[in-house]
Amino acid sequence: MQRTEDELVGASYRSITDPRDLDKSARMLSSLVAKAAPVRLQKRYILPSGESVAANVLVTWFCDPDRLVSTLYWSDTNRELPPAKLWAAALHARHVNEVRRVQIGSAMYVDGSNRLLIEVYLAEAEGRSVSDCQLSSTCHMAISTTQRWIKAFQKSGIICEYDPSRDVSFTQVGIKKIEKIFCAMIHPSAEPSRPSRSDDMA
Repeated sequence: MQRTEDELVGASYRSITDPRDLDKSARMLSSLVAKAAPVRLQKRYILPSGESVAANVLVTWFCDPDRLVSTLYWSDTNRELPPAKLWAAALHARHVNEVRRVQIGSAMYVDGSNRLLIEVYLAEAEGRSVSDCQLSSTCHMAISTTQRWIKAFQKSGIICEYDPSRDVSFTQVGIKKIEKIFCAMIHPSAEPSRPSRSDDMA
């Protein structure tokens, strides 16, 4: 946006939205349902120079506390699939994992690490923050097991530096890796690509 944090925090979306897209933004806001799936649209923002720049936007409304969270993607050229399809794939993976856990039984379900990665990805895609305690509860894992997995993923460069007082999030390498997995779910016949040298580096 070429603006400082101070300029953006507390600003109305109207002050940075291209006038041609104000009606579109208003319609999108009126359609939001609390905690529902993010609404996706493409809109233009005004830069300080007066020029417009287009962005893909995912917007989620949280009613407690009352706030809107928007995730902006300036370009999808570095992604094999657009954000909305990747988000849908992550939801599908979560659903399949939950069915497996229920049908097999929690004692026999041992794929908690996969579920953990899915939950971190969904939190980021939906503009939410997620703590190790929330992940432990959602993934049906003991907090000590959850923390061990987070530390292991951090060592491999997938999760950012772990601090129990902060939220859990992906590194850029981690995002690339998990999105390749979701792409493979949507296109199962695709050949698995070998990680590049930069993907291997934390």
